[in-house]
Amino acid sequence: MLKTVTLLFLTLFSLSVFAQEQLKHEKKTYTSPDGRFYVQKSLPVYIWMSTSESEGSVKYRLKSEVTTKYSNPMYFDTEGYNTVRSPSAVDTSTHKTIYPLRDIIFEVYADSRSPVTSIDFGEVMLYKSEGKINLGTGTRITLKAKDQLSGVENIYYSIDGAPYKPYSEPINIAQEKEYILKYYAVDNVGNVEEVHELTLVYDKTAPSSKLEIEGDKYENILSARSKIILTTEDQGAGSSKIVYSLDEGGEKVYTSPILAAYISQDDHILYYHAEDKVGNKEVKRSYNFYVDKTPPTIIEEIMGKSFFSGGKEFSSGKTRLKLTSFDNKAGVREVRYSVNNGEYEFYDNPVFLTQTSGNLVIKSYAVDNVNNRSNSQTANEKTSIPYIDLTGPELSHIYNGPKFITRDTTFISAKTKIILRGADSEAGMNRIEYSVDGSGPREYTDPVIISDEGYKVIDMTGFDNVDNTSANSFGVKVDASGPELSYSYGTSSLGKKEGKQVYPAHTVLFISATDNVVGFEKMTYSLNGGISKPYNGMIGNLPKGNNEIKIIALDQLGNSSELVVNFIIE
Repeated sequence: MLKTVTLLFLTLFSLSVFAQEQLKHEKKTYTSPDGRFYVQKSLPVYIWMSTSESEGSVKYRLKSEVTTKYSNPMYFDTEGYNTVRSPSAVDTSTHKTIYPLRDIIFEVYADSRSPVTSIDFGEVMLYKSEGKINLGTGTRITLKAKDQLSGVENIYYSIDGAPYKPYSEPINIAQEKEYILKYYAVDNVGNVEEVHELTLVYDKTAPSSKLEIEGDKYENILSARSKIILTTEDQGAGSSKIVYSLDEGGEKVYTSPILAAYISQDDHILYYHAEDKVGNKEVKRSYNFYVDKTPPTIIEEIMGKSFFSGGKEFSSGKTRLKLTSFDNKAGVREVRYSVNNGEYEFYDNPVFLTQTSGNLVIKSYAVDNVNNRSNSQTANEKTSIPYIDLTGPELSHIYNGPKFITRDTTFISAKTKIILRGADSEAGMNRIEYSVDGSGPREYTDPVIISDEGYKVIDMTGFDNVDNTSANSFGVKVDASGPELSYSYGTSSLGKKEGKQVYPAHTVLFISATDNVVGFEKMTYSLNGGISKPYNGMIGNLPKGNNEIKIIALDQLGNSSELVVNFIIE
């Protein structure tokens, strides 16, 4: 009778992990479609025998008498191909031993190795930085797993801590943010791959570029010395490059400033855009500009008349230098000129020429708004130019009378005369006009006397014979008041008699003088109509009877004040 041996493999335990990290997957056996039998290598194995192929038949669990210790259960020691053998195969029809002798072999495949999962992001560009994978627009994540023996049962994945679910189709991510992707695979006998964890940053925002001009620039006009500098910023994966093209030329990768010196003088358009490390491209930008390499043109012209005075020809003050300039594009920013090799000065409107005689040499240059400069040159030379007198008189003043100076202030008295002076070595002095504290002006003929006290400002203007003018201003403080006087006695009064204070014979009198403006100078006194004496600190040895002391004090300007003191000595 044909006997059939059935091998049954039972699972004793299953692998479990935390649900959030990995699902629970049972270790088990698996029969492939081609009839191969697989068992998870760590599972215990028991061998049962039956004489019927019916699943409900009676089965007997085989026990080993020789290797009892290692057979119930038994474990496979070899990864992959294993066998269960019975020696000397018997023909199933004749029940006779088959020669040559051969074993009956039952194949069993032990599998302890986990699947290996790979990830594919398709054709999208990616960039790895600081442990993160930056992905660009159109990302589709594909997971593929391989297993060497029993084959892959399933792939599981989780995004941002969500429960794991079986992978069935490519994963699409649309929201621009950072993702945490976890995934692993399980084979048909329950071998579980370790969890892969990736940080993915989905970046679909293009970088932003900026154009700056270094050097000469006016509106959209550049000089040959200018540089075009392109920079870019990206908040995601980071900028990769800037691409630019000039006019209809081919695109180039920007590596250094674009020099206007190598661009022709004309109108131009610069196209540029930035790209990031995951392939996001900025919308193409453009910058319209003109390169101006031509300096302005300048024309010089001398204008004016002259006349004779005192047998000598002088300018009338009408002689002027006129400069006319124009520019091809950027426009003239400034014009400067020099007369007879003097310092260059800024030109705005026609200017009176500086003092000169004989040959007149004019030099000038113009600068446009992008600093192109015309060459300095000697443009106009004329001989027998009239003596040009454009300088006003030299003005000064002196004081006739009391004067006192302290720090930066000049003090005068109400009697001091202010003499105004003017001199002109060329066309000659004509007159002086002046005003005091803005009142006037009036023509100066006699010395000025100011009687009002206080600080006064004198403005004076001098005129020469060709009406060149010069001005001067100075201030003085007028002090018309003498010092303030006070007195005190060295003893107390004994009382009054005849309306006067009475003091003992040893009484002395103290006098003080104070001047808050220019200061006290000296003080004298006379006793009872006698001669004046200098005051030296006190007045003593006073005679008995009625006394009258007359005191006179002077300040530094000679202003005086007087005090009379009457009293009786007993």
